[in-house]
Amino acid sequence: MSSGESPSSHTKPMWVRIAVGSFISFGLLFILLGALVMFATLRHHVNEYHETLSNLMGDLVGEYRECAGDASFMERCFAEDAETHGKENVFLLITDPSGAVKASRSSNAFVLSEMIRLSSSDSTTYRIKGEAGDAEPRPLSVRVRKSRLQDGCVLSVGCNVTKDELHAIRVGVVLGSSLIFVWFVGAGLGAFFARRITLPLRKIAAAADDISRGDYSARVPPTSEGWEIAELEHAFNLMAESNEKTLSDLRTLTDDIAHDLRTPLTRLRAAAETEMMGGERKRSLAEDVCEETTAMLDMINTMLDISQTESRIKRTPRERMEMCGFVKNVLELYSVLAEESQVSVTTLFPDKPVYLMAHKGRLQQMIGNLLDNAFKFTPRGGSIEVRISAAPFSLSVANTGPGIAAKDLPHIFKRFWRADESRSLPGNGLGLALVKAIAVSYGGSVKCESTPGEWTVFTISGIDG
Repeated sequence: MSSGESPSSHTKPMWVRIAVGSFISFGLLFILLGALVMFATLRHHVNEYHETLSNLMGDLVGEYRECAGDASFMERCFAEDAETHGKENVFLLITDPSGAVKASRSSNAFVLSEMIRLSSSDSTTYRIKGEAGDAEPRPLSVRVRKSRLQDGCVLSVGCNVTKDELHAIRVGVVLGSSLIFVWFVGAGLGAFFARRITLPLRKIAAAADDISRGDYSARVPPTSEGWEIAELEHAFNLMAESNEKTLSDLRTLTDDIAHDLRTPLTRLRAAAETEMMGGERKRSLAEDVCEETTAMLDMINTMLDISQTESRIKRTPRERMEMCGFVKNVLELYSVLAEESQVSVTTLFPDKPVYLMAHKGRLQQMIGNLLDNAFKFTPRGGSIEVRISAAPFSLSVANTGPGIAAKDLPHIFKRFWRADESRSLPGNGLGLALVKAIAVSYGGSVKCESTPGEWTVFTISGIDG
């Protein structure tokens, strides 16, 4: 799938998947519960008629033993049992070894004939299916148990289980109908809740689509669907806000680059046009070209340095450095400048050595840019103070001078930003941006405090030694 192609044509909506999952889950769960109910129902009925058959069989075997096989006595016993259990519910038969009927009791001729026919079979239990009644035939189901008596005769006892089987069938029909109902209810509820749950995701997708179409102000409205969704919406809005700010900064940066490059290019073009008109300042033109191109190259290199530092692309090896001695060596490079501008430089360093794991060149860039900035804005006769603190480490560069207005403090570390009163001074507005990038790359931070007309102090802290 290409990056510009929507995934909706290749995948099913999440709410459909959830609905199908609910449909299947509800169905399987209800099938399991229905199977358990059916098993319990059938087990109850089976135990019930087995108990009835066992009791009847035990009573009749005892009575047959007492009457010594008297057929007329057994007929009376059969009649009493039929009255007790109901004529339609019990079927009784005694056959001699030859298969002849000695005594019987049955309300259905078909069932009796089947019992006689099967009395000589090897089966001890069997089931007979037939019809009950002549006016309105209806299903009849009988469970039969056989037992051989002491004189070789066979006692067959039958129990009418039609009601039990019909009850089991009704339970099965109800469960089956309920299963269909539960299936569709489960699917409907699954679809409803799935669409409700995925609504915030669809809103996020819509906002992302708006952003991809150029509306960088698009945001996801807050919902009350749970803290997980709220966290996702908050993270998305933060990302969108950060992207919008980055694009805004990029536009500003592009404008600033165009502005800063336009001035030297305009100078070069003017010098070249003057030479084309017959001027005789070839050496001067070459010097101008060299000076302006050097300035542009310095600016471009600094921009690349800042970008590589911020993106952590430029990884430099670190070494253990003693900061007090290192800063003193850097200050030595500014001794001539301090003498010429009559600026006093004082240092406040701890008595014990302070060590950092860093790259010498990177530290020199960071501290050098802070000192360049301090010397640039310190008037003649002013002072600069460099302070180092340990545990935790911090380095500050303070200078007297015009200071920085409160409205300008939030912008001083941006690329190409320069206060109105400093635009006439040399520089391109990248020095402090590079200081911040290096400090952050070492896990630290840089801040500025200033009182206009009195002093300004830059402090680097948070760098882990």
